[in-house]
Amino acid sequence: MAIGARFNDVRSFDGTSLAWTASGDGDVAVILANGIACSDTYWTYLYPYLVERGHKVVFWDYRAHGRSGPPANPNEVTLSSHARDLLAVADAAGVERAVLVGHSMGVQTILEAYRMSPALVAGLVPLAGPYEHPGKTLYGAPFWHYLFPFVELSVMPVPWLTRAAWRSLTARDELMYWSGRVGRLIGGQASRQLMAEYFAHLSKLDPLVSFRMAKAMGDHSAKDLLPEIEAPTLVLTGAKDVMTPPRLAVEMAEIIPNARLEVLPEGSHTLPIDEPDHINRLVEEFVSEVEREERARRVE
Repeated sequence: MAIGARFNDVRSFDGTSLAWTASGDGDVAVILANGIACSDTYWTYLYPYLVERGHKVVFWDYRAHGRSGPPANPNEVTLSSHARDLLAVADAAGVERAVLVGHSMGVQTILEAYRMSPALVAGLVPLAGPYEHPGKTLYGAPFWHYLFPFVELSVMPVPWLTRAAWRSLTARDELMYWSGRVGRLIGGQASRQLMAEYFAHLSKLDPLVSFRMAKAMGDHSAKDLLPEIEAPTLVLTGAKDVMTPPRLAVEMAEIIPNARLEVLPEGSHTLPIDEPDHINRLVEEFVSEVEREERARRVE
């Protein structure tokens, strides 16, 4: 795993065991939320960068991912479940105020966490992710939104066959990598070594949990929440992102009252490892600004 730190364990609202770690110190913590089926690979650069600059950073594995256990309740694989998990981790880490950084599905997760606990959130960083049902915008068209129910019907009835096929496919990291590159899902600057690490993690996941997560993403929308967000927000997107096209980021930044938008011309959906120098700088500057505002508020 990319984050070489000692992990702790916390029981979430339904008894699911969640693995989390925290490093550094600071007035405002940074909590990182993964995309669907993702590992800490995507925070290989950002996590240590923020810690080295004096910030407290918290990372956790989704239920059934990485070091975390499977969901205690199989039905609790929803965006609300993930948001409640994030809040459980924040509490375990002693976090009172935090900037929530979400990549891909993590954007939906941090938005739901804000909905549940706005007092926790000092700032938001939606990074290459949607605020609602991403299946309607993949490659700029809604075909996946309509195709998914048929895919679900083909994989859910025979779990053992689905798991066997999943492991066989994801174990072929060369095929996975070049398919991702050809489909423009993986950016040209993304480290080949890091992607191999990600595929190794992917091969260990239960595909049925991943399908439940994908369904939860499709059923979720935070559009109603966006106009009510009071926390400062930095929206980051890549101009070459085909999974969550830049127009979604533009819409998000326009609807959220106190939002700023940054579009990286060469960035794709793998933005945190495509453009680490730019992402690291932009996020760190934003977190530092939020911390200064928090200190000034306390003085007042």
